[in-house]
Amino acid sequence: MPLSSLPDLPEDKTWNFAYVGRDTSSGELQIDLQKRSFIGIKDIWHPSLVDCLKLRRVRQLTATTYEAAYWSAGTASSLEPRTVIAKVARFEWEIPRLSMETSIYKILQNTGLAPEFVGHVHEHGRIIGFLLTKLEGREASIEDLPLCQSVLKRLHDVGILHGDANKYNFIVHGDTVHLIDFESSKLCDVASASMHAELESLREQLREGTRRGAGFIPLHRLN
Repeated sequence: MPLSSLPDLPEDKTWNFAYVGRDTSSGELQIDLQKRSFIGIKDIWHPSLVDCLKLRRVRQLTATTYEAAYWSAGTASSLEPRTVIAKVARFEWEIPRLSMETSIYKILQNTGLAPEFVGHVHEHGRIIGFLLTKLEGREASIEDLPLCQSVLKRLHDVGILHGDANKYNFIVHGDTVHLIDFESSKLCDVASASMHAELESLREQLREGTRRGAGFIPLHRLN
């Protein structure tokens, strides 16, 4: 149903959720307005809170992740914005995955294993995502196997199973490798069977050629 076919809705704070459908008998459009409490990320550990409306979307990377221009608090809007990576839930069912990732970044602060956590993203006070520094580099290849094994082992040593150690989740810059995308991560006992299996699969992951895990492919690259 195109948005243009919807009737005008009340411009007030008495509702924040609308269910739109048609009567099964008459086919008439029906709209049910409700006031609901939406879930948000609860682990709010970083002091910086950023309104989602203050971010200017630059480039979509995945369904929930995009490159954004961000003016930090106290920065004049006439100055050049900071380029960051925003990861924001669009639907409630995406909140649990981003909640886990938020907590993982708390553990990884100051380890050098992951991008710097810039702050939490909120919508009217409800935390729905986070900002990260944009890393310069490229995805890993089989030639980077020793470096990737080392950084993955360091991740395991702090008790975290990555859960999706594909080549695009390793960002290589010179002799430095960072890990990204911890949506599928979980806390595990060090030296668990799952961690061993993840390390063992790394060689095959770096040889992967199907672009699994690469995010969106720009249309000009498909032509």
